[in-house]
Amino acid sequence: MKSAYEIAMERADEVYGTDDEDVNSLEIREELKEIMAPFFKEEMDAEGLWHQLEDKEEEYLDEAQLMLIESIGLRNSSEQIKRRKEAVVAVESLKEGGNTTFFEKQFTQAQSLQQQYQTQKKQLDEQVKQHLEQAQAQGQNPMAAAQGNDQGQSGMNAQMKQQLAQKVSEFQEGFNKRFNKLIEKMKSEIE
Repeated sequence: MKSAYEIAMERADEVYGTDDEDVNSLEIREELKEIMAPFFKEEMDAEGLWHQLEDKEEEYLDEAQLMLIESIGLRNSSEQIKRRKEAVVAVESLKEGGNTTFFEKQFTQAQSLQQQYQTQKKQLDEQVKQHLEQAQAQGQNPMAAAQGNDQGQSGMNAQMKQQLAQKVSEFQEGFNKRFNKLIEKMKSEIE
């Protein structure tokens, strides 16, 4: 009888089209998790990761880079993105004919975009806070008062909150699209 793991690996082989001679990317990732865990826990730097991966085949290097790239997002700090950049560039330097300049440039753009996001998010948060404070200070929304609506505060506050939530959502979506485009560009360089 096969274990659940063996069945899952067979299904992954079917999905990814690998056979017994090929190393499955899921198996590689499982092995890399142990190797890379200290890096993600900030117990190892990019140079330490380089030493851990220096004897690995290119498939391992590619998967390690993909894992590093997939681990960044707009909510990461600039320092976290910088650490991922250093690690991706270090791993890229292990490859024959590696393109470290490409990754340095892409990560610099990612850091810049993340900083823009943080700055504009603070500004947007401040605007939302000001709108809410103004509505509370007035006791009821001016539009509701002009319409003679006695329920003004609760009815219009809900509408105002919905509009503000939509503005925040659009802001997030715009930055996420731009950031994801950078991530996909880096991943396509590897794959």
